[in-house]
Amino acid sequence: MSDVLPVPAPDFAAFLEQLGDALDRRALDGRDLQPVFDPARAMPAASGEVFVGVGGWQEPHQGVCLNNKGAASRFGWKRDPVTVASFVRDAGDDLVASWRAAFPNGVDATLDKAVLVVEDASPDSVLTVIFWLARVAGVPSEGLPLRWLTALTAWERDGIAPSVTRSWTALMSALAHSHFGPAHDGAGIGEAWDDALRFTVALMRGGVDPDAVDPDHAPQILAEPAYSRALAFALNERQDYLESLARAVRLELLAPMAGAPGRNLLVDAYFATESNAPSGVKKIFIRTDTEHTTFGNGFALMGLYRPGLEGTGNDMTISVDPRSGIALKGLWHSLEAEETLRWAGARPNAHPRRIASYAPGEGYDQPWWDDHGRYTLIGAPKRIGGDKGSGSKLSWGDVLEAVWRNYNQLRIVEAMDLNAEGQTRPIEAATARRFEAGTGAARAVRHLISVKWNRGQQDGLALQFTTTVKRHLAAMVERAGAGKSGPVPLAELADPDDFDFLELAGGAVVATPEGALLFDDWRDRSLNADMLTRDFSDAVGLLAACRAFDADVDALYENVGGKGSGDTLHKATELRARVAAAFQKVDLAKASPDRRAFRAALERRWGLEDREAQLTSRLKDLQEIVETKATLDTQGMATLLAFVTIPAFVASVLQLYGNVVAASTDDSGAGYGVAMFGLLAVLSLVAMVAAFIFTRRRS
Repeated sequence: MSDVLPVPAPDFAAFLEQLGDALDRRALDGRDLQPVFDPARAMPAASGEVFVGVGGWQEPHQGVCLNNKGAASRFGWKRDPVTVASFVRDAGDDLVASWRAAFPNGVDATLDKAVLVVEDASPDSVLTVIFWLARVAGVPSEGLPLRWLTALTAWERDGIAPSVTRSWTALMSALAHSHFGPAHDGAGIGEAWDDALRFTVALMRGGVDPDAVDPDHAPQILAEPAYSRALAFALNERQDYLESLARAVRLELLAPMAGAPGRNLLVDAYFATESNAPSGVKKIFIRTDTEHTTFGNGFALMGLYRPGLEGTGNDMTISVDPRSGIALKGLWHSLEAEETLRWAGARPNAHPRRIASYAPGEGYDQPWWDDHGRYTLIGAPKRIGGDKGSGSKLSWGDVLEAVWRNYNQLRIVEAMDLNAEGQTRPIEAATARRFEAGTGAARAVRHLISVKWNRGQQDGLALQFTTTVKRHLAAMVERAGAGKSGPVPLAELADPDDFDFLELAGGAVVATPEGALLFDDWRDRSLNADMLTRDFSDAVGLLAACRAFDADVDALYENVGGKGSGDTLHKATELRARVAAAFQKVDLAKASPDRRAFRAALERRWGLEDREAQLTSRLKDLQEIVETKATLDTQGMATLLAFVTIPAFVASVLQLYGNVVAASTDDSGAGYGVAMFGLLAVLSLVAMVAAFIFTRRRS
């Protein structure tokens, strides 16, 4: 019997001291880590390489592969671990022995020799390397701190942390990604890993709880520059999120509950393009935003597009808050089917990636990720082999359209088409009735959709008129006006500022520039669709009439400078009477509030609001212009008379005076003077008569 005692396995605390000292020495010596950033690495690990979250289990590795995906089938486990760190903890003795054989000379030597091949510097990746180094150093799996693994699992599974500013997962993620540049080419990955490892090890050595990282619980962190940097960048992520809201696509969608056929949940959804590598912190703000969401529960459905990560599988992701209870199985099937279709029979399937949605040996080399069959995270295929570009044939727009087709609220609504004798059909297939009035430039065409929800086929559930539903209904009308039919694409949803939505006693109405939609949704009384249809028809006729009135008024204005001012005044007066009669004919002053509200909405959207007052005002202005011009013309003639008749009259008086004076000396001169006076008087009278006639004709 040998007297040699076995060397006891080091505990995790002792290992942390070794690792911390090694990291400090490396920092002083300038021996920074130099990980290789290669998210799409698919070939086996070479000797000395340590894959962290990348690679697969299809072929044997000469180096080390640390990857939870596919581990169940490779090692005979029931399921894949949730995190890569869990995979390292659960690794069997044979696998751990192979790690130790490849790196037998202690922590510092292992850090020198190991070439880390990474896809990020996430909390999972960093904790994985720490756990792996611990197991290589001889720390047993049960010696690894479960509390840190629990915090990590919550982060990876649920995508949230108890606090952005106090949780290690959030702070460490913000810290690591603060080193990444906008090119997403791996620049800064070494600095990110150095900071992340030192920060995490410092917290562990100080006995800090991973969800209580603050000076109150751990005053020593104030001496860590990494803490201040992490906190600053975490708060910067919040600012970035708030700025993204204006550009994001925000919808209310009806998503199916996991494992409960026929049960759906209305949730807020957020879709955006990210300009920087994701840190995970922004995701917390999205998930927990109660201020900018319709239902006040945060965005339970989230989609992020990261062009800079093209081909990594992280460039297009759709995920749900696992706490919401919804799953995206239908979306996965839609995307996978469309992906196959786009490959036109050439989709690579020689080495199918093992995922839950396909039986072993079936599927494709790079399918859409199904989150182990949970369908709470849908991820794009990775780039295949050495090909450049995206791993998917689908664009981000294609992905959003698939989300929309699967989860818009109206997809479940069957309606009775009141324009087609009450036939039941999907609401988006409802008939748009065309109303037309006027001719030529005055022609007006509008479309009216009238439906009654066939509530009996939806188990009596109420339809919530969310902002998205309103935009959807308005888009149906606008598409009818453009001659389109069929399902409304996401890109064609109406802008909220471009329509009016009114809830009436018997349902709801939508008024748009192209027409309207009447929706009877089984309230306490039926919607008076017949009367509202008549009001709609009258409004179309009034629109055509107003266009004709505008043309008539324009013609009168064009004639202001011509002849016949009296005729223009007569026509203007007649037109004012016609305008008043047209509006009085369709006056709804004594109608029900619902009818008046509907009419007011149509008038706002069709430019009829205050049209009577506008037309009347234009005609009044026209009359004033014509009358003023006539007055000015009359004043001009008066001036002419003054210049012509007054001098003649004065000359006549002077001549008469001269004749009187001359009469005392010459009888013949007196006769001549009388004759001249008479002639001037006649000429003055003729000038006055001519001026009078001219003035009458001008007016």
